Amino acid sequence: MKLLLAKLFTLTMFVSACAQTDPSLVIGEFNITKITDADTFRFDKLDRPARLLSIDTEETFKTPDAKEKTDEIALNWEEFYKLQKGDSKFPVKTDSPLGYEAWKWAEEFMKDVSKVRLEREADDRSVDIFDRYLVYVIAIKSDGSEVNYNIECVRNGYSPYFNKYGNSKRFHEQFVEAQEYARENKLGIWDPSKKKYPDYDERIAWWSLRAYQLEKYEKTFAGTQGYINLSSPTDFEKLANYVGKEVTVFGGIGKVMTDKFPYLLRIPITKGVDFDLVIKEKDKQILNEIDIDTMKEYYIYAKGVIEMYDGRYQIVLQDKDQIWTE
Repeated sequence: MKLLLAKLFTLTMFVSACAQTDPSLVIGEFNITKITDADTFRFDKLDRPARLLSIDTEETFKTPDAKEKTDEIALNWEEFYKLQKGDSKFPVKTDSPLGYEAWKWAEEFMKDVSKVRLEREADDRSVDIFDRYLVYVIAIKSDGSEVNYNIECVRNGYSPYFNKYGNSKRFHEQFVEAQEYARENKLGIWDPSKKKYPDYDERIAWWSLRAYQLEKYEKTFAGTQGYINLSSPTDFEKLANYVGKEVTVFGGIGKVMTDKFPYLLRIPITKGVDFDLVIKEKDKQILNEIDIDTMKEYYIYAKGVIEMYDGRYQIVLQDKDQIWTE
C-alpha cells in the first residue's frame, strides 16, 4: 500500500510540475556535475552552484573521511548537537548523520536521471546572498518521466518544507502535502529512531512566522511609495532614487557588528552587497533598548533617510522606534 501511495504521489508531482511550468521560468536543461549535498548542486554550463528552493537538508561533512566523521558524531549525537547549539535561542545548523544519509540518497536518486531542467521561482530573485542560483530541479529520467526533485526530497523525509524565505509561489500546496506524507509515514527527519536535528517543530514554527511576515509585507506594502523590500532586486535598485529621502526598508539582519563604532546591523543583499543600519556612539543605548537577538532571526522594518557611505546604502538609527518587527 505504501508503495502504491508513493507511486500515486510521484505521478501527482509529475503532472503538477509539468502543468505549472511557465516557459519564462525555465532556465534550461543541464547535466549534474556535482552533488555537494542534498540541497546544493553544480551543473554544467553554469558558473556557480545552485541552491535548491524550498528545501533545507541537514549539513554533512564533505571531506574524503565524511563517513568516518559521521559515524563518530553518531556515537553521542544528542550531546554533539547540544554542544553545537550552545546558548543559541534558535535551532542551529550542523553536520549530522541524517545529513550524510540525505546526501547519499540524493546521489542514488540522480543515478537514473539523464538530465535536469532548472526552473526559477515566480519572482525577481534568481540568486541568494551567497551568489548561488535559486532553482527547482525537474529530474528527467531515462524513461522520459519527470519529477520535481525538491518536492521528492520533502516527500521522502530528507528535508522539511523550507519556507524561511517565504512560501513557494509555485508549489506551496505540493510541498505541504509532501511534508504531511513524510510525517505520517515517519520518514527521514520524522523517524524518531534517526539521528537528526531534534527540534523540527521549533524550526517550522520559526520559518512559518517569517513566511507570514513576508506575506504580510507583500499584501500591505508591496508597490507602496517609500517602502523597499531589500530581498527584491527590483526594489533594491529603486534605492538610488531615494538617497536623501526618508523610506521604510524591510529585510533580514545578517550580522551585528559591535567591535567598534559605529555599530552596524548589516543586511546582506547578494554576495559583496549589503545594506547597513548604523548606530553611532552617541546613540549606542539603542542596542540595549531593542531585542536584537530576536530581530536578527526575523524580518525587520527600519525607517530613516537613505544615505550612501563607502559604496553602501545605509540608514542611521537615532531612536529605537526607527527599527521594529511585527
